[in-house]
Amino acid sequence: MRYTVIILFLLTQHLCRATGGDTSFTRPATNRYTAAEEIRALKHGALVVRLKTNDKSIEAYRRAGKNELADKIVAERLALNQKISEAFRYYFKFCKVYFIYAKSTEALLKHEPNIFLNENLKPDSSIKLTENYFLIAEYGSTVTNERTDEYHYSGVYNTEPSTSTASNSALVIMDTTLTQLREPFPYTAAVYLGAFIKAVNQLDTQLDKAYYRFKYQEDLDREKLNKSGAPKK
Repeated sequence: MRYTVIILFLLTQHLCRATGGDTSFTRPATNRYTAAEEIRALKHGALVVRLKTNDKSIEAYRRAGKNELADKIVAERLALNQKISEAFRYYFKFCKVYFIYAKSTEALLKHEPNIFLNENLKPDSSIKLTENYFLIAEYGSTVTNERTDEYHYSGVYNTEPSTSTASNSALVIMDTTLTQLREPFPYTAAVYLGAFIKAVNQLDTQLDKAYYRFKYQEDLDREKLNKSGAPKK
């Protein structure tokens, strides 16, 4: 049974390489092999960081004539988004990073242009997602099961979100259905007192360690498979 799982894993890797690392690759049955595939694909893919804008709250305050409060929220959110984006731009090295506003999530999933943000957090048509595989990250809450979100799009959510919050301040990595990943994938890093650089460094280190740990284990599994008498690739 163990060798059957290993063979399926290696076959999945071969198919994923042949198709260029498509985001809908076939997943092995266990969490460990799923995490290994996701991390390997991310290493050669990209992380898309979603930045929130509080548009709904701001619009509501403006309709109520509370423009000063709306302007304050805009300024605070811009400052927060700049801290998050700068932390990722300068301290996240595991893979390529892109930035979008959360309201552009549906456009991202439809591969629409002109949604990626430059260093000034303005849409820049020259920035294009060239990687076939990507995961999504944001600053928010980790939950015990699925992640909840301000923006709900038809066809994006396939599962019922959990309301059991594990952490209210964290960087979280999700798949393209906006479902947070599971261990042993290092999908989250807590943010304490706005220390985004420290959190990004932690996330980057965790991903890097996991990548080489899984790669080492894959080499061991391949060696065991070869010693068992299975045909070598």
